[in-house]
Amino acid sequence: MSINCLKLSFVLFSLWTFCGTSVADPDSGGQTGCHRVKQAYLREKIGPVDFVPSEPIYDGDISICFNAATKDKSEKSCCSKSSELTYVSAAEKFLRMTIHSKNAYLKKLVMDHIVEYEERLETVINSSYHRTSQLLIDVYDIPASAHEQALREFYQDIRTYLKMKHVSLYGSVNDLFDSLFPYLYKFIVEGKNSSVHLSPEHIECLKNKRQEINPNPFGVLHYNMSHILNKALSTAKSYLEVLTLLVETINTTDHVTLTSKCQHAVTRLQYCSHCQQEVDIKPCKGFCLNSMRRCLAQLSVISSDWNGLIMSVNRVQSWMNQKYNAEHALNNLDGKLDTAIMYALRNSNHFMHSAQQICGFKTERTPKEHMPEKLPNSTSSEPIKRKREIGGEMYKKILEVMKELLTSLKMFDTIADDICDQQIFYDQDINSTECWNGLTKGRYSEVVEDIPTLLTRTAMVIDPRLVSLKDKLASMRVNLMTRYSDFDYTLDRKHIQADSFKYGSGDFGHHDYTTDDEDYPDHSGDWFSGSGSGSTSTTIDVVIGEDIDETLIATTSVKPNPSGGSSCVTVSTATVILLVLRLTLL
Repeated sequence: MSINCLKLSFVLFSLWTFCGTSVADPDSGGQTGCHRVKQAYLREKIGPVDFVPSEPIYDGDISICFNAATKDKSEKSCCSKSSELTYVSAAEKFLRMTIHSKNAYLKKLVMDHIVEYEERLETVINSSYHRTSQLLIDVYDIPASAHEQALREFYQDIRTYLKMKHVSLYGSVNDLFDSLFPYLYKFIVEGKNSSVHLSPEHIECLKNKRQEINPNPFGVLHYNMSHILNKALSTAKSYLEVLTLLVETINTTDHVTLTSKCQHAVTRLQYCSHCQQEVDIKPCKGFCLNSMRRCLAQLSVISSDWNGLIMSVNRVQSWMNQKYNAEHALNNLDGKLDTAIMYALRNSNHFMHSAQQICGFKTERTPKEHMPEKLPNSTSSEPIKRKREIGGEMYKKILEVMKELLTSLKMFDTIADDICDQQIFYDQDINSTECWNGLTKGRYSEVVEDIPTLLTRTAMVIDPRLVSLKDKLASMRVNLMTRYSDFDYTLDRKHIQADSFKYGSGDFGHHDYTTDDEDYPDHSGDWFSGSGSGSTSTTIDVVIGEDIDETLIATTSVKPNPSGGSSCVTVSTATVILLVLRLTLL
């Protein structure tokens, strides 16, 4: 046994003596030469591992990680020209993935929100269509066959408008009222027991000539409905347009052109340490800041316009839950239409004569005799108080998105700094001597340049797509500022007053009507006093706008003129004071 032990000891001693010079340093992972570089190269999937030499070599074609022409040929490295080129590709890929990861959360949030918001609007549009159709069938005896096509075309125009295509919502509302008017006329003159019937020719005439009837059967209520719908949907459309442009901006920055100079800088930052077998060393913080800021300074070109647009869309968002709420407007279309029809029914004597003259026929009896003893139980008599759904889960989502967008202010000015703040990749001690400084392991001594200084360099190359994007962002911002400024809104109100005549205010002159949920302030429905012959005219002053105080209307009454002439409007002293103050503020 002792001889065997002696033999084993001799064998082990011989192996140790033979391999003594080949035993690796524990810090080298059990290997010598460029093996650790090969491992890192393979692990990070940079390229074919054969491009990395097994032992340090001198390659005179290397030009990025160091200048081989001026380098001592005795100073060898674990880089070859082939591996250096693959490092360049890997550096570009690394930078693009880093930018993408910085933008990914915001981009996905906005894209998902666009889809959710569009789906929500589509749901509300479908619901509004069915309620309106049911109203016409149940309350006004207008069969689906008579109104379905016109109603579908109207709601399709709304969908088309929201898809960024040009549609005149004012024209769409007029077309809807044109199509419905003949059947409303039938409802008035035929009654339940009347023998009076309208021919297809009469129906077509009433449809084509509705806007020529004086006074307009619907007063300004159809125009009022157009105004609210146009403002609400244009706000929703603007919101979607801005979100789409923001996604386009992020996509463009994800694929921004990187110059060869930028690619080489990131290569020296990320991979040139491998040439000296420093595969685990982190780049210095200052080195990272200079490299990334020089590469990404061109993104700052769009920064101010991005910031301005975010602030502008924040204002649009506030309007979406206040004056111009698309969901609220769509949910109340049936109520607005109901109010306009009730208005026409209650005041049919004022326009029947004009309608008969224009279309060249007469009824056997006066329309009043065939009016139902009790008007339909419409939603205008008992207005439906619907919850403003946009103020629910969807509006919470809008606020969530806006919160994230507000945190993205100056993101293109700080993206380089955000990248270099990643402790897992970069040494965070600005004075560290244990980091890669671009040449060796040691402190980075260059001055760190800020973005404004870099932007003043005339040699900076800017991707043309960023210049084009800057113009888009600026243009969108100006459009929003113009569309939603208080000054623009004041002008818009004056414009509406002027245009109200175009849509047939007729003998009634100006009309005073608000765009609040309850279109009839006192719900009496009969705004016109008189015998029903249509000979008594009435003058009512009107301002169309969402922010008119209900008390201003409530204290206004229409009374017959004692002299038998035209009716006059009496307004309380308090009302006059309120009106003067309101006009002064405007």
